[in-house]
Amino acid sequence: MPKEHEYNTRTRIAKIFRVLLDQPFRYTRKELADKFGVHPDTISGDFEAFKNAEFEVRWDEKNRYAFLENKPFLQLKDLLHFSEEEQTMLYEAIENLPMTTARQQKLREKLASVYDFKKLGHSYLRKPYLTKVDLLTEAQQQKWQVVFEDYRSSNSNSIKNRLVEPFHVSPSEDTVQTFDVEKRVVNHFLISRIKRVKVLDSPWQFEGHHNIRQTDPFRIVTNDQVMVHLRLGVGAFNELVERFPLSKSHIEETDTEGTYDFQCKVNRNFLGLTNFILGFHHKQIEIIEPDSLREHLREAVGKMVF
Repeated sequence: MPKEHEYNTRTRIAKIFRVLLDQPFRYTRKELADKFGVHPDTISGDFEAFKNAEFEVRWDEKNRYAFLENKPFLQLKDLLHFSEEEQTMLYEAIENLPMTTARQQKLREKLASVYDFKKLGHSYLRKPYLTKVDLLTEAQQQKWQVVFEDYRSSNSNSIKNRLVEPFHVSPSEDTVQTFDVEKRVVNHFLISRIKRVKVLDSPWQFEGHHNIRQTDPFRIVTNDQVMVHLRLGVGAFNELVERFPLSKSHIEETDTEGTYDFQCKVNRNFLGLTNFILGFHHKQIEIIEPDSLREHLREAVGKMVF
């Protein structure tokens, strides 16, 4: 068996590799030394080990380190992503994990505390998504500003960077609530639409404006909500839970076979819900309440131009 100091060295090098891979140009040599409790010269030795393994380390104008993405490095980075088959295997393994040991129980609780796999599905097990969640969580805890690089916005139909202060990260809802530094407003973003999270050295400046808001099953973040009650046929039920997985916890089977009740609070403008009802009205969707939803749908249909 390896000696204790050898095990610690190997563990540290593996962790440094992960840090430089996930957060390029984030840490200086001294910061890495402080992070892992060693002397900066030890980090230099680790860099030499990377070089010997043909992974070149480079630095920016502030002496922050990252890997040079040469061909061997790109090949290794590709291996760190979950394939579709691997995602399925991992999901099934988690679902069927025996509860016979304390270690297995701890693993299940740890995974469950971060992600609800039944709601999120396999795509959220991919390493790029988990990395973004890790960085957002770290930025929230350390109160750092971040840049969402190449955020894909449906509202503005654009792809651009966004400078924000993330103060509420919710992987189960695929949302992060932030203060938008440029627009000076509280705003929410879908984590899956962020290409990369870049953590900055600059601390929060607008913490007094960080107000957490409610998120409905359609991933609309607002405290201005209204209770909705729908009765769904099998087809409508399938479409709703498959397109909006968060809705599943608000649905119950009725006494009538093949019908389901959907009851929960949603945003008062019925964003998301409107598209669902108009798109799948033929699959048996009955509006129980509120009347304002019926009126809203009539107005929406009246504005349609064909």
